[in-house]
Amino acid sequence: MTILFVAVFSIFVSCKDDYENTIANLKEAIIGETNARAKYLAFADKADEENYRSVANLFRAAAAAENIHLRSHNKVLEKMGEPEFPTTAATPTVNSTAENLQTAIYIETHEYTMTYPGFVATAEKEKCNDAVETFKLANLAEENHSKHFSTALTAIESGNTAPLVFFVCMRCGGLFTENFTKCRLCQKETDQQYYKPLVFDAR
Repeated sequence: MTILFVAVFSIFVSCKDDYENTIANLKEAIIGETNARAKYLAFADKADEENYRSVANLFRAAAAAENIHLRSHNKVLEKMGEPEFPTTAATPTVNSTAENLQTAIYIETHEYTMTYPGFVATAEKEKCNDAVETFKLANLAEENHSKHFSTALTAIESGNTAPLVFFVCMRCGGLFTENFTKCRLCQKETDQQYYKPLVFDAR
């Protein structure tokens, strides 16, 4: 019995060692998503203060999406035998809504062009398919978020009105201005209750 336990434990440790870099990347991603979520919630309050209700709604929808990502990353960690990775967000720096949108564009662009592609490559090298999937889904959504933030910045700079309603895919965190039965990013059908979109309506 002792020999069997040692053998199983050794295999488990070996598997964790094989995923060492991916585990570190999952934890880094969780920290990043936690901080982004806190920033967007603070940015939403500032947008409300400046009477940009549509932008506030966008920030709250994006914050919900980041929460979807960090929960997905934590689930992968747990499947790999790691405990849930708790984080505390840093205190956000809040500027004007226009500046906050520029910050958000930078965050999302860096994530989908640099951070997540690197994490995907490492997870693929370490053959951790669950991590590959969660990183790829987040990457799709971050590019989508960047486009929405860019659109919102152009709208307020030109005096136009940005969309007031956003729908959030519960699987990938993609944001949309129209309801959907199938996510255009991750292709997930919404026939299951869990995957019905979250709705953020500022009308």
